[in-house]
Amino acid sequence: MHCSNCGTKIEEGAVFCQNCGASAKDEKGASVKSQPKNSAGEILYYGQDWIRAKHFAIASLPYHDILVTKDKFYILQFPKTSGGTWGLIIGLVLFNIIGAAIGAAIGNSSDRKKRQNARNAWLLENNLTSENYREYIFVEISKDKLKNHLSFEKDKYIVVGDGEKAIRLKKSKKEFTNFKTFIDTYVL
Repeated sequence: MHCSNCGTKIEEGAVFCQNCGASAKDEKGASVKSQPKNSAGEILYYGQDWIRAKHFAIASLPYHDILVTKDKFYILQFPKTSGGTWGLIIGLVLFNIIGAAIGAAIGNSSDRKKRQNARNAWLLENNLTSENYREYIFVEISKDKLKNHLSFEKDKYIVVGDGEKAIRLKKSKKEFTNFKTFIDTYVL
């Protein structure tokens, strides 16, 4: 079973969600439906927590996931959360610079958990279990048009553009290399 409020997996027979505290029953009193066994689509690539390059943010960075299915390329953008910012402010007030780093790390950890809980609503062992990811779509490009919109820079940036705007995403060199190899092999 999965929580209808936050998407966290709930053990069978649980009365409340251990993550958000919501009731494990829906309005009619029946248990929340468990995720379907069949997948909603095959994932060719899924990359988590890409950071938007050249975007100014002290603690709450905008995170994006990259999803490639058989027919489409998606960039998913999660709502901006403020755990890292509040941790940074509290840390600065209480402990100065070292405390700010600790506070930001603690806040970012809670933000990471929120993003993972959102992913759990549609992602299970590299298969799509639902189309709930659609509410987070930031960019959607058909596979046949991807070659015109996607480019790589400096061994760490992915640039996705539509003629009017360009979005630069960055990740570790290893993850970037894996993504570039995947795109060259299976998509382009």
